[in-house]
Amino acid sequence: MIITYQRPDTLDADQLDQDAPDADLSPTGATCGTSTVDVLGVPWSCSRAPHPGQDEHRATVTAAGDGPTGAVAIAWTYQYATDEQHGDVDHAVPAQSITITLSFPDRAARGINAAALIQSMIDAGLGHFWEGDQDDVLTSSTTTA
Repeated sequence: MIITYQRPDTLDADQLDQDAPDADLSPTGATCGTSTVDVLGVPWSCSRAPHPGQDEHRATVTAAGDGPTGAVAIAWTYQYATDEQHGDVDHAVPAQSITITLSFPDRAARGINAAALIQSMIDAGLGHFWEGDQDDVLTSSTTTA
């Protein structure tokens, strides 16, 4: 995650930041829903309208927050994002592959749940990527006897 805007701590709770991006809220109340955690460990959810083709997410201050309600508190994007606006959701094209082969004798397979083993290996791999990149990571598995 790359933070593109964060509300300055130096502002009073009711003070608007002239440099803050527009909240871009949906008139229907629809939200993007993407969530993240900032460097202090505070969780945020994108309160902006769904925005196909735009990589920046924005979260607004809530009624109990530190700032004017509805003002953008944090905006973020992901490392593969560009400033170009696309016509649809921007998905990065896979450019690298990792192949892992786990071979073992039949006697060692007793009591092994192959589906659970495969899923745990995939989950472990996904844990190394940013949450926004996980949508672009493709996984596959093959078993042979």
